[in-house]
Amino acid sequence: AAAAAAAATKAKETRQSQQDHAPPKTVRQLRPGAVCVGLHAAGLQVSGLRVTGGTGRCLANVAVVQDRAYWEVHVVEVGGELASRLQVGMSAHHPAGSDVLEQEMGTSTRSYGVQFGGGGEAPLREGDVISATYDQSVFPVSVSVWRNGLPVAAPLPRGLKGEQWPALFLAGCTVDWALGEEHWKSASTCPTGFSALMQSRGLIGD
Repeated sequence: AAAAAAAATKAKETRQSQQDHAPPKTVRQLRPGAVCVGLHAAGLQVSGLRVTGGTGRCLANVAVVQDRAYWEVHVVEVGGELASRLQVGMSAHHPAGSDVLEQEMGTSTRSYGVQFGGGGEAPLREGDVISATYDQSVFPVSVSVWRNGLPVAAPLPRGLKGEQWPALFLAGCTVDWALGEEHWKSASTCPTGFSALMQSRGLIGD
């Protein structure tokens, strides 16, 4: 009986050791569709729909062409609550290599972002699902943001004139940008009348 107990204890210790030394859990990357990550700062790494900071701004590859659009951002890794931050919002387009791509949204004209982490409007945690909408059927245009299905209170956007691109600003974190409906984790958050980003007619090839 003593030998059996010792063997059971040894097996338990072995399993615990394997768990302690197991590789970190990886999050499967999303497969990009026609709407994907476009222009981005040199300090960001982009692989499919995954964006890793570094520091800088990135834009979707299409402007919002419909009246009401919805998308999500899935937080994969966070370096630290104060060191990492993420802005979700809108930006005008800029030439590749522009210094504006290194700046937070709101510091340049025709841009706006709601900040998570770094003392922003809401915390930033691994596993967060951040939802965003852009409504240009009304004047002035509106941007709404949710964190894990709960609305985030933020200042009203100002100066969002002309064509606008969904945009992110990252510092020290990794996210998956769920631009297509097939990747949404919080579809119930999407308000009635809103839909995933659409390709422009030029990209569709009509």
